[in-house]
Amino acid sequence: LQDHCRRFMLSSKCMLILLCASAGTTLFFIISPYQACVPNGPGSLYITKRDALGDDDNATDSKGENTKPATFTEDLIDYSRCSPLKPLRIYVHPFEHPFAQALADHPAATEDEQRACLFIAFSNTESPALPSTWNSLGEPGINHVIVNLNDDVSITPRGNEMIVQARFENGAFRSNQDFSLSPDVATFVNTTWQNRPSIMPLKRPIDYSLVVDLPDTKDSKIPEVHCVGDCSSSLLASFYCFLPPSGNFHSRLLSSLRAACIPVVLSTTQRLPFQDHLDWRLASFRFAKSMLPHIPEILEELEKEDVMELRRRGKVFLARLDDAQALSKSLVAALSERVQVNLELYPEVEANLIAPNNKFSNITFKALRIQSLTGKQKFTANNMYSRARWNSGRDLTYTPRSVHDAPPMPGDAAMYEGTRENLIGSSRLGLSIDADQFTVIILTYNRDNGVRKIIESLRDCPHLNKIIIVWNNLERRPNGTWPEIHVPVEFILAERNSLISRFLPYDRIQTDAVVSMDDDTGLGQPELTFAFRMWRENRDRIVGFPERVHKAHNGKLTYAISGLCQYSLVLTGFALMHKEFLYEFVYNQHPTILDHIHNHRNCEDIAMNFLIAHLTRRPPLRVIKKKSMSNGSRAGLSARGGHYTRRSECIQMFTQLYGYNPLLFSQELARPNGNCVAGL
Repeated sequence: LQDHCRRFMLSSKCMLILLCASAGTTLFFIISPYQACVPNGPGSLYITKRDALGDDDNATDSKGENTKPATFTEDLIDYSRCSPLKPLRIYVHPFEHPFAQALADHPAATEDEQRACLFIAFSNTESPALPSTWNSLGEPGINHVIVNLNDDVSITPRGNEMIVQARFENGAFRSNQDFSLSPDVATFVNTTWQNRPSIMPLKRPIDYSLVVDLPDTKDSKIPEVHCVGDCSSSLLASFYCFLPPSGNFHSRLLSSLRAACIPVVLSTTQRLPFQDHLDWRLASFRFAKSMLPHIPEILEELEKEDVMELRRRGKVFLARLDDAQALSKSLVAALSERVQVNLELYPEVEANLIAPNNKFSNITFKALRIQSLTGKQKFTANNMYSRARWNSGRDLTYTPRSVHDAPPMPGDAAMYEGTRENLIGSSRLGLSIDADQFTVIILTYNRDNGVRKIIESLRDCPHLNKIIIVWNNLERRPNGTWPEIHVPVEFILAERNSLISRFLPYDRIQTDAVVSMDDDTGLGQPELTFAFRMWRENRDRIVGFPERVHKAHNGKLTYAISGLCQYSLVLTGFALMHKEFLYEFVYNQHPTILDHIHNHRNCEDIAMNFLIAHLTRRPPLRVIKKKSMSNGSRAGLSARGGHYTRRSECIQMFTQLYGYNPLLFSQELARPNGNCVAGL
């Protein structure tokens, strides 16, 4: 009995100790946040130490005290202002700086605070004034982004805001909340490309350069470049740029990319711009600084193909950061993905229909028409396809209506309910891809009879959804009688007489597959049907004919009809391409190229080949052609004197503008397998 009582008393004491410990812990967590609060000056908020925490569990604050990392959660965003079912809207507080102006000009920006999901304010001091909207949603700084435009100072959180700046104190960077980059960039200048180096040739006079602020006191075998501000001109001769971590790291990174010098980051923890979106392994190297003596030997083993791709990808990444307009697109896209609210869908060009009653009469209309499911990938575009879009160089201003690189379904999709339904109509086309159709777009000016011949040749053509005739002659309207076939034929009046009109993403295009066609093209339905079949499994390529090639002649790139067993271009006089590339051509093409096409009335097909090859790194695909390319219409622009010389000049200019020649050679000629296409 005594033993029993003794055990009971001991257990009671243990229980009492546990209760006291639990109560003490609870009081500690209730009281400690209030003890940690400190005033931050007149008109400022009280902040806790955890507000300025970093992304390192062992990080310390300025007094050496341990801090705890903060993570991005839904608590930092009031979703009553950010409906995922509506496009993202940002309110940009006025500020005199190119980046602030670029953000204010972004299509997602609104001047109405009540419509905004996110509020963007700016600072150029260590203690920025709080914006008027700071407490508008109850919690201080919620739904706010503070952009520090002064690369020489670092600001710390004062609420629930996200921070964009070049410098962070040790442990202050919050990996899921902040952005580490230099926002102090200049306005886009249309002629900058003229002073930028090419990624070619492979060799450079200096193998390695250590980019530092001041001379290093240590004895280093690697030549130093003392860099203050933009020192890209000092790095043009360097093959690799070694970048140690410092307060000026981001400006040095930009300088190396502008010089087409491959960045070698001497830190395994240095934050890189948009590193959650851009895969910097494709454009740079990262080593611990202690490995510096061994790094040159490691880099010497690289193959030339890898070196050129690192430089090329550096050009792509630079285009995300290089100027205020480019950086504004990247930041808004990154914010959109972070808060999971999509940007607007790509705007389509509203067609000015000029047929009677805005609708061409098709009394013999009888075909079953299938529309592509445009807009259905607007959520996966910012998830599944986000990395591909960021790292390939595709435009980030809007959300794609559809993407060209969506994968096909598994090979047994036709066996199961839920995946086989839309495959039934495409049985003659094959593949594990839902049934779809194509839209023919014909650009014309005065060849009315040539267009009539094409329309007639497409009568009862399988898989045809619609014919769109882009009328480039602003002085007259279509007259006379026109063939009426099994699908709609629509006339769109161009806004101006320009070859760019053939590549505008008109709202009347209801299919992913677009067939660009000249008004003098000789066409056979079997050839078109087979080209469509080949495009369905090569949606990232231009598919068609005729082919052309670029060659090196006397140290310059030239345009030629054909090469020895290979080609690098397919002309858009008859070519299939994905509608996404029409958006890219309009919204992602360099304005110098668009101006050149319009002013010289030439080279729009070369520009489209350059763009698609740059974005996809795939060559065009030539398909078999049996019928004559001409339908007998009189000669057009290509018959003018000096045509090949002007097109050679286009290739040379586009190559300089891209910083390399993206065109890829192919020796492939697609032919039908057996009797899959009658008539071929």
